Amino acid sequence: MKPRLCIVGYQPVINIAKKVAMEFKDSAQFIFICALMEEALPLLREVEGVARIVLAGPSTRRMYAKTLKIPIISFQPTFPDLIKAIREAQKIDRRIAISLSRDDEDFNLPLLSDVMDVSLFALYCDNSKEYEDSCKTAKERGYKVIIGGSFTVEAAKKIGLQGILLYKGMDMIRTAIIKALEICYVEEENTRRISQLNAVVNNFTEGLLLTDEKGRVILDNPPAQRRLESKHLVGRTASQLFGSKTADHVLSSGQRVLNVLENHKLVVNYLPVRSNDTIHGLVCTVKGVEEVQDAEFTVRKRLHYRGFAAKYGMDDIIGQSEIISHCKKRAALYADAPDPILITGESGTGKELFAHGIHSSSKRSTGPFVAINCATLPNDLLESELFGYVKGAFTGAHETGKKGLIELAHKGTLFLDEITTLSYQLQAKLLRLLSEREILKLGSDRIIPIDVRILAATNENIEACVRERRFREDLYYRLNVFRLHIPPLRERFEDVVPLFLHFVSKINPEISARIASRRTIIGKALAGQVLKGNAREPENIARRFCLLYASEGKQRKVDDIIDACLEQEPLSAQRGDASMNLKTATQNTEKQLIQELIKNCRYKSDVAKLLGIAPSTLWRKVKKYDLR
Repeated sequence: MKPRLCIVGYQPVINIAKKVAMEFKDSAQFIFICALMEEALPLLREVEGVARIVLAGPSTRRMYAKTLKIPIISFQPTFPDLIKAIREAQKIDRRIAISLSRDDEDFNLPLLSDVMDVSLFALYCDNSKEYEDSCKTAKERGYKVIIGGSFTVEAAKKIGLQGILLYKGMDMIRTAIIKALEICYVEEENTRRISQLNAVVNNFTEGLLLTDEKGRVILDNPPAQRRLESKHLVGRTASQLFGSKTADHVLSSGQRVLNVLENHKLVVNYLPVRSNDTIHGLVCTVKGVEEVQDAEFTVRKRLHYRGFAAKYGMDDIIGQSEIISHCKKRAALYADAPDPILITGESGTGKELFAHGIHSSSKRSTGPFVAINCATLPNDLLESELFGYVKGAFTGAHETGKKGLIELAHKGTLFLDEITTLSYQLQAKLLRLLSEREILKLGSDRIIPIDVRILAATNENIEACVRERRFREDLYYRLNVFRLHIPPLRERFEDVVPLFLHFVSKINPEISARIASRRTIIGKALAGQVLKGNAREPENIARRFCLLYASEGKQRKVDDIIDACLEQEPLSAQRGDASMNLKTATQNTEKQLIQELIKNCRYKSDVAKLLGIAPSTLWRKVKKYDLR
């Protein structure tokens, strides 16, 4: 919608204004009032609320600038306007009176007098009486002509004095209209931005406060009113509202302060509003503690859906033996408890599978399941992976810091496999997590509360590790609240056939369907296999079986194919076999050499240099041969 502009003046000015207004017919609408000074006030009252801006002479503007509710700008006579008027007045007399508004005192009249060879007598006025008196004064002093605005010309005419209109040029009115349109545009832009700001502030889900440079609230929103339990926040200081001096500190230092706990229930961010080196106020965002906790849980849950999730349940644990059935019942019972569980058993017995199943059956099943094998990383690296670190914690640290796996497991389960490989230092930090339910990131001085359940597993004799002081006794008792021992496969032969068929169905479902009815034959064929106890043994047999069955299944019987698969097992896999191959001999020699060097060298780096291997390779070999 085009803005309406009201132009005020006597008829000579109105005539010029109408001509100029035609140039702006596409940009504005115009209202014309033929009146000046006091007589214009009633008419100006009528256009309040209709017109956006009033354009009038300087004296009319000075008279009503503080009275009208809409802006009023004046026609400012230009230097060329004044020269034109003086030239016209010269034709009547060289002695010329000039009646000007006090806004026009900047004109250098003495210079004009010398240049144009005239005598100029200036009279400055504010209201109608002063303009009338200026005409009388000019006549009394013998002046025949007076230059001025519309009112002056009319007043001079009444007393027989020749009046010359100062505002004859169109440029003056054109300039005033352009200025008025610029003001309208700026007002519209400000209104639009204020509307946008109000929309953002009022629809902001967080509480929002804006203060001035003294910390007094000048703008708030409904969420802030709800959280601070008051609808009258404007005018109060942030220090009063939050009961701390944090706002004053931020205003004086210019440094933002984030995540401040205020009134024991609010989390507040203090952000200074500045331009260059000047601080103009604060923006404070306000959240309830519960909202922050819910948001944190949501983020962690999304991370959980991106990979930190249990992949198996109790039903995925294959076995029909009485031993494995007892383990599953015990695991399901432990799942409902909040305490740590220590899972023991030889390598390949399914400890991690039980950990997945326990999490899936627990009340934490909607939370993340984070698993890590403690033997896969050096302890220094493992500490940063578990506990996380802040920016600049160590050389090479990511510039934004990093969340640790423990923090990512918040509200869920953390599974630590091969826990006996942890260093004493890490064991101490893990003990603090179990006892205090809190962690400290590397390089940080801020305690982070954590709600996580620990499941730990080991294939070593953990009691022997405690006796040998390789594992902390106090940590052992913290972890050993519930104990779940998974027996090896050699102690539960009833589970071999179900496992074999399960792996065949995963590898080749078509073959699985064909041999499903031959469980007895498969069982007799597998009965001759001496198993060490690792569930990967029947998986390897199943892989070989599927390959041979696909190529020879029509010519050979199922038990013959299984026998052929079993013949591929090395002699060293059988129990009681004391033979030693080249590989075993090489490993024994390597173990003895490393052990001898460790005794004689002070640092592991020296051992690695003598062996010609990297320190990380030496570390893995020390772990492999269980050297101290």
